[in-house]
Amino acid sequence: MTVVVNWNFERRGPNSRQAATMMDRIATERPDVVCLTEAHEGSTTVLGGHEIAARGATWSFNRRESERLVVLWSSQPWRDVDVAGNDGTATGGYISGVADTTNGPIRVVGICAPHHAASQVGVAEKARMWSEQIAFWDGLATLLSARDRRTPTIMLGDFNQYVPRIWGSKAAHAALVSALGDLRVATDGPICEIDEPTIDHVVHSADLAPQVLHGLSRFDDDGRALSDHFGVVMRLTPTG
Repeated sequence: MTVVVNWNFERRGPNSRQAATMMDRIATERPDVVCLTEAHEGSTTVLGGHEIAARGATWSFNRRESERLVVLWSSQPWRDVDVAGNDGTATGGYISGVADTTNGPIRVVGICAPHHAASQVGVAEKARMWSEQIAFWDGLATLLSARDRRTPTIMLGDFNQYVPRIWGSKAAHAALVSALGDLRVATDGPICEIDEPTIDHVVHSADLAPQVLHGLSRFDDDGRALSDHFGVVMRLTPTG
């Protein structure tokens, strides 16, 4: 069984109380793969293992040098890593690599899709609402359609959309669905133990099957907020 954890750290630094608590909770799950979005390089140091990260697009003037839109961690070394993506994925955060797991090698794609009002710093003309996200999904569609289907695939991160759609641009949601192609969404609807839908999704190829899905609270034991997002934990097994 492969255990994956997905959580948006809301730019919390690795030395912050919130990040330390979230990492403790992640470690308790004994994951094979972790995806953190809006985190910092080195956030997964406490887990040991191997971290890769993508700086991604800049949407804020006060961004710190160590901030990364996507951080991927694996207990085993990464290979065949792609950080470049394409012009479409450059509007957000994207990184991909192959990791060995208890189920064999798996292609892991980590993403942070632009939010609905995203507009990149340093670009003269402000982007139209949802336009950066639509461009991101269009670019991702090209990459996913060309993937090697002999290797099982997991994609996870901050999609900045609910599945099924609750609000927002119909065009952006159609672009998301088109980009996923034959990948299956395991995080649609309310998440167990949280009873809320998420925008932080896990999707997978048909050769993997989700067995257990639950959330990690966005609050600490004293009721203080850790992040605006709750974490998602998924356990998958091969269908074969």
